Amino acid sequence: MEHSESPPATDYVVPYGPGELVHVPQHSDRPDVFTKDNRVTPQGWVYVAKRVIADFSVDAMLDRAAALTYYAVLSIAPMILAVYSIATLLLPRDEAAVNDIIDDFIALYVPEALEDEALRFLLTVIGTPAQSTIALVVSIVVSLLSASAYVRSFSRNANVMYGRIEGRNLVRTWFTMWVTTLIMVLGVIVIIVGTFLRESIVNGLLQPIAEPLGMTDTVDYLTKIFLPVWDYARFPVIIVTAIALISVLYYVSPNVRPEKFRLLTLGSSMALTAIFIIWLGFSWFIGTIGISSAYGAFGTAGAVLVLVWVMNVVLLEGVKIDAEVLRVKQLQVGYDAKTIIQVPPRSTKAVDFRLKVQHWIDRSASALKEQGEDDDVEEGPEA
Repeated sequence: MEHSESPPATDYVVPYGPGELVHVPQHSDRPDVFTKDNRVTPQGWVYVAKRVIADFSVDAMLDRAAALTYYAVLSIAPMILAVYSIATLLLPRDEAAVNDIIDDFIALYVPEALEDEALRFLLTVIGTPAQSTIALVVSIVVSLLSASAYVRSFSRNANVMYGRIEGRNLVRTWFTMWVTTLIMVLGVIVIIVGTFLRESIVNGLLQPIAEPLGMTDTVDYLTKIFLPVWDYARFPVIIVTAIALISVLYYVSPNVRPEKFRLLTLGSSMALTAIFIIWLGFSWFIGTIGISSAYGAFGTAGAVLVLVWVMNVVLLEGVKIDAEVLRVKQLQVGYDAKTIIQVPPRSTKAVDFRLKVQHWIDRSASALKEQGEDDDVEEGPEA
């Protein structure tokens, strides 16, 4: 009785890197997934949870957040310098007033145990403010270019959440991320000014130009009527601004062309809420338990790095949630989105170049393989 030979044992490998080219239809060629009738079903929410949990390790969220933390450390000083330079251009160059705003900002947003170190760090970064407008503009451009490293890194990671590579070319990508960084900086300035807007700032900013232009009544209106109302509208405006900043980051970063911009998404709202809770917990920990004096300044730096790392994990998870919700909406109307989310890219120029490079590499691999086969054929008869 003949026995058939069993097939050799095999192992399985999941390829990493650029896969096969996938064609996705344009928005006009397919049903709209954002209709009110296409709400995520309970089964869809279960699928979202499964994908988010299962892909947490596959997408290397902790490692990606660590890389973002590295870029955040590189970008924090240029970002602070850009904020300070823009504020110096917009606000009167009153060093005492600026120092008062810095002190108030630290007292409001930084845990008490870290206030002194935060103040020293800010003053070290800011240094002596430049008086030349040209110098300030140059400082802003250079600082924003350096600070945009974080946004560029976030963009690369956001593309992973949507299961694709960057399609915009280098110039477009860098310019887009530079503008996004500028928007983020302006948003931070709005939050800072909104937090500490008071009569002295309004008078210092507008009074020098109000008298020559005959606009003293406008200044009086702002100080006597607007500011009392602003005291009640201050925090809603700050919250909306923070939400808008996260939404802009989520909208611009990935190589995805959505149909419309939404101020509030599920992922951004969950990320912002989680960051707020994490910050409250960190403040409580610092104020109640403190950092072991055995580590000194290293303990403080380590605690802040862990905080930033966790916040970056949350931000990436927010993008992932938005991506999976979109996938579910597409699946519910019949799209083949199980593997690839069927959203058109913003551009394909970088992908076209990547494919040319890949074909060039593949030709070299094929040539090596053919050479090896020819060598085997030549050695065969001699054996």
